[in-house]
Amino acid sequence: MYKKYYVEMITPERTFFKGDIKALILETATGEIGILAGHLPLAVAVKPGRIRFLHEDKWKEAACSEGFLEVRPDATVFLAHTLEWPEEIQLAEVRRAIEIEEERLRQVKSLREYKMSKANLARALARLRVRSSNIDQK
Repeated sequence: MYKKYYVEMITPERTFFKGDIKALILETATGEIGILAGHLPLAVAVKPGRIRFLHEDKWKEAACSEGFLEVRPDATVFLAHTLEWPEEIQLAEVRRAIEIEEERLRQVKSLREYKMSKANLARALARLRVRSSNIDQK
């Protein structure tokens, strides 16, 4: 059985979640990582994607943008530009963002523009995956 540990998930606009959880799974540059109670201290950059966490014996899922995770003995802190519950994601808005970024990628004029469009597209695709997978479950 999993032990609980304290986590805070924060964006510039709000505290997305804080409380005791039993597990946290998210994407880093080197792949998916899982955090359980007693994990060694860690600081890692997080990629846009889906995060999942086990709270009160139920898995919860959200979409996140790039961020930073710090695991300490007393708490785990996840700072992200954005975190969204599936029901907060508007499909029409996400699809439009994907169209815009795909068009921008076809017209990039600099490496900076390319990297920005790729990052924006990754965020939009992550939001679409989280929203779509939760629609299918209902």
